[in-house]
Amino acid sequence: AASRELKIRVDIHPKLIDIRDPNLFNYPVVFMHGRNAFRLTDQERERLRTYVERGGVLLADSICGNQAFTESFRREMAATFPQHPMERIPASDPIWTKQYGGFDLPTVGRRDPQPSTAGEPLRAAVRNVPPELEAVRFGDRYGVIFSPYDLSCALEKHDSLECRGYVREDAAKIGLNILLYAV
Repeated sequence: AASRELKIRVDIHPKLIDIRDPNLFNYPVVFMHGRNAFRLTDQERERLRTYVERGGVLLADSICGNQAFTESFRREMAATFPQHPMERIPASDPIWTKQYGGFDLPTVGRRDPQPSTAGEPLRAAVRNVPPELEAVRFGDRYGVIFSPYDLSCALEKHDSLECRGYVREDAAKIGLNILLYAV
């Protein structure tokens, strides 16, 4: 999407990097996602804090809106950045506009799985809502941006009716807006 929409050269091969790797600082934006509870070590928290304080941006999402990952992520960010609480990015924030060269996103499509009864097919309601992302702010910039709703499955074209998250096209626009903001 970045290559097609923004006409920038990108490397489409993911590179896994350990948070303790000294090369972490070579990346202006890093991405983290998960579907399970986790805990960072003190050393990992310190490395992440240094990375973000030096200007790096961590973008993270909870795969399929997984509650265990969401709770862990919020807890770890509170422990890593105790002076900078996570806050919701307001719908009026310039990150959701064309200000950085991206898309106007007053509303986006988000899939919400619906309970089904025996014998009925699984279904998901798609609602048009403002983007709902949270962030850790450092002065006038966001250093951590987190979506409790899925972005990654949609970006990897693994749409599922069971997945609580943004529809593919809007997940791409959200990701592009964040990428443009971060760089």
